[in-house]
Amino acid sequence: MTRYAFDDFCLDSAARALSRSGTPVALTPRVFDTLLHLLERSGELVDKDELMQAVWPSRVVEENNLNQAISALRRALGETHGEHRYILTVPGRGYRFVAEVRSMSSADPALSMKPLRTLAVLPFRLLQPERDEALQTGMADILITRLSGIGELVVRPLSSVCRFGGQQHDPLEVGRRLGVDAVLEGTIQRAAARVRVSMRLLNVAEGRQQWADIFDTQADDLFALQDAVAEKASVALALRLTYDQRIRLTRRYTDNSEAWRCYALARFFVEQRSPPALKRAVDCFRQALSLDPGYVLAHAELSDVYTIQGVMGARPPHEVGPLAREAALRALAIDDRVPVAHYALGHALVQYDRDWAGAELAYRRALELDPNCTNAHHRYAILLMTSGRPDEAFAQIRRARELDPTSLPIDVTEGFLYYWNRQYAGAIEHLQGTLEREPHFWMAHYWLAQVLGSHGEHAAAAASAQRANELVGDNGALWLIAWTHAVAGRRDEALVQLDALLERSSDRYVPPYDMAQVYAGLGDAGQVFAWLERAEQGRSRHLDTLGVNPIMDPYRADPRMADMYARIGITAVARSPATGG
Repeated sequence: MTRYAFDDFCLDSAARALSRSGTPVALTPRVFDTLLHLLERSGELVDKDELMQAVWPSRVVEENNLNQAISALRRALGETHGEHRYILTVPGRGYRFVAEVRSMSSADPALSMKPLRTLAVLPFRLLQPERDEALQTGMADILITRLSGIGELVVRPLSSVCRFGGQQHDPLEVGRRLGVDAVLEGTIQRAAARVRVSMRLLNVAEGRQQWADIFDTQADDLFALQDAVAEKASVALALRLTYDQRIRLTRRYTDNSEAWRCYALARFFVEQRSPPALKRAVDCFRQALSLDPGYVLAHAELSDVYTIQGVMGARPPHEVGPLAREAALRALAIDDRVPVAHYALGHALVQYDRDWAGAELAYRRALELDPNCTNAHHRYAILLMTSGRPDEAFAQIRRARELDPTSLPIDVTEGFLYYWNRQYAGAIEHLQGTLEREPHFWMAHYWLAQVLGSHGEHAAAAASAQRANELVGDNGALWLIAWTHAVAGRRDEALVQLDALLERSSDRYVPPYDMAQVYAGLGDAGQVFAWLERAEQGRSRHLDTLGVNPIMDPYRADPRMADMYARIGITAVARSPATGG
C-alpha cells in the first residue's frame, strides 16, 4: 500500500488515515475514498462518473452525494470558499487534484511517528449482563477531566466519545473518526469483593496496541479504582508531569462515592440533550449536592444544565437563569481554578443577565486555566459574533473544531456564524456538509431552514423546517415552520401555524423571541416589537442574537429597534447587504 504526501499532509492508504504535521485529520469513509482516488490520479482530470463509481462502487447515487463529499474534503483540507489550492473543479466534467503529490515508502523518515498529542478515552465496558451507565461513562469522564490540560495533550471531551458506549466498536475506527493519535479503552469485571480492570492504549496511525495492563482493586473503593486508572493512563501515555500536574491527575472533587455516582449518572443524561434527559440530569446533580454540598464540579455542571434548559426553551429563563448564576458562583466560591465553573458562569451571564463584558471575562478565564477547553472556545465564538467581531469569532470556533473535530454542535455553530455574517452560500454549504455526516441531526436542519429562507430558497427551507420539527420532537420547531411559510408568501399557512403556537403558549412556555421572528416573516412590525418587548421583559432565549439575526434586518431602521438595543445592552452590528457569498 502507498502513502501520499502533499504540503504538510500525509495519507496512509493502508491505515486509512490522513494526518497534517503528524496530527490526525478526521474524515468519513466516503470522503477518505474521494481523496484517495484523486491522489491516485493526481494532476489528471477525474470525471464525476468515474469518481462516483470509485467511492460508491455498489450503489447508485446522485451527483449531490459527490458534491457533498468534495465540500467536506475541501473543509478538512482547509480550503476556503472559492479557493482551489488542492482541488480544481472543471465545470460540467469533474475534478483535478492540483497540488504537488509525493508517493512515499513506509521507511521514509518524514513519516516517523511523533509523540502522542491527541487522545480519546472511550466509555469503559462492563463484562457482565447488568448495565451501569454511571460507572461506564463516569470512569471515562474522570480520565478526561484529569488528563485534560496536562501539557500538550488534547483529550476529546465526553460529548465526542459517549456515543460509543453501550456496545462494542472497533477502537481504531473510532480513533480515526475522532481524529486522534491514540485511543484508551478499558473493561471492568466484578467478581465478589474485587474488581478487575483491563486497559489498553491503541496507536491509531500505526494500527497497533501500544500498551496494555490488567489490575485488581477492592470493589467497594471507587476512588482507589479511579486513582489507579489515572496513574496507569499517565504511565501508558509517557506523560512527564510536574508536581502540580501530578496533583491534578489524582485530585478528587468529592470523597462521597454515592455523590460521585449521582454526578456520573447526571453527566450521562446531559449528553443525551433531550428535555426529559436534562430534567433527570438536574435531579441527579441536585442529589449529588445533597450528599456533598462542596462538590464543585456538580455545582458547575448543574449551572450549565439550567442554562441549556433555557436555551432549548424547555423551561422559562426566569426560572432557570437565577439558578444557573447561583450554581456557577457557588462553584467559583469553592474553587475558582475549575474551568467549567467559569464557562458555565459565562453562559449564564449571556443567556440571562445580558452581561456581555462579564461573560467575555469568564470565557477568557476558562481558557487561561485550560487553553484546550472546547466549550469555552465554542461559546466564546458565539459571543464574539454577536458583539460584531466576526474574525475573532471564526478563530474561536475553528479552534473548537480542531479540539473536537467530530462535534456536530460545533460544526453547526460554524454554519450559523456564516449565516449571521451574511455569508449565505458558505452557511448552506457548511450545514449541508454537516448533514452529509449525520442526516438526522435536528440542529443542522433547524439552522439550514433559516439560512435557506433568508436566501430565498423557500421550498427547501420549508422542507428543512419540517424535518427539524420532526426530529426535535414535541413541535419544538413549530415557529420555524410558520416563519418559512411567512417569508415564502404563504400567509394563510403561516397564520395556521401561528395560531397553533399561540394555543400552545396557553399551557406551556413558548419563547417570545420565536413569536417575534414569525411576525417578522409576516411583515407585521407592530407585533414584532410587541413580542420583542415580551422577550426583553422575560429574558427570552436568543435575544443576544438580535443585532446579527438576518430575520430582523427589515426592522433595523425602526427607532424602536434602537431602543431595544439600548435596553438589552447590545450595539447594532453594521452589515452589508447579503450577496449570497
